[in-house]
Amino acid sequence: MKNRSWMGLLPLLLLIVSCNSAPAPATEPARAIPSADAEIAESDLTEGIVVPGQQSTLSFLIAGSIAEVSVAEGDLVQAGESLIEIDAPELDSAVLAAEASLRIAEADLPYWTWARKNKPPERRWLAENRIVAAEKAVETALVSRNQKTLLAPFNATVIDLSVMVSEVVSPHQGVILLADLENLKIETTDLNERDVVNISVGDTALVYIEALELEIEGHVVAISPIPTDNSSDVVYTTTIILKEYPPSLRWGMSTKIDFDRNQ
Repeated sequence: MKNRSWMGLLPLLLLIVSCNSAPAPATEPARAIPSADAEIAESDLTEGIVVPGQQSTLSFLIAGSIAEVSVAEGDLVQAGESLIEIDAPELDSAVLAAEASLRIAEADLPYWTWARKNKPPERRWLAENRIVAAEKAVETALVSRNQKTLLAPFNATVIDLSVMVSEVVSPHQGVILLADLENLKIETTDLNERDVVNISVGDTALVYIEALELEIEGHVVAISPIPTDNSSDVVYTTTIILKEYPPSLRWGMSTKIDFDRNQ
């Protein structure tokens, strides 16, 4: 009888054990594996950099001592505005001498204006020619004197100023760097000879600005006809103008460019 009672309780004991057993651990979800297409798409992008609309390092054509610096780094300047002037007294003296010669020639002309005895017309013609030559000499002297002053060639920001008053500069020594930061543009840095043949002026491009995490549409405005050898490949600099410019965009920011997405 005892054996039969234990045999009757056995199913009940198995049920209790199965109910108290620990649940199986949850299976960890599988990690997403980047697709090969995503890696290929990334490799197809062209690298670029933000550059000024224009930039120029200015220098004097003559040597001299800096007499006046009218701007400071960070200043906005307008085209034609005076930037730096050197002391060149010999140029000022040349202008004064040319102007004096012109006054003498002009004063001599009336004497030969009217034909009189012993005053042939050829002398009047000669006096007139002297005035013309003196006027050209004044123009030349004024142009030469203009070399003592550097003028802004376009609207720009003063990026770097490398001289101060009383400093002596040599001809062709860079003294100031100007850049147009109001009209930034994108230039490619690795567009090789195999890819440039598929791009034309006017093509659209999507430009991803890495630092800002922004993607902005633009269009190609220029493709350099001259290649640049970057030691690993032959590349052609291509210029892109954006349709809009975020206020935080800066010279030198890195970009990724997709020329194919909108073609």
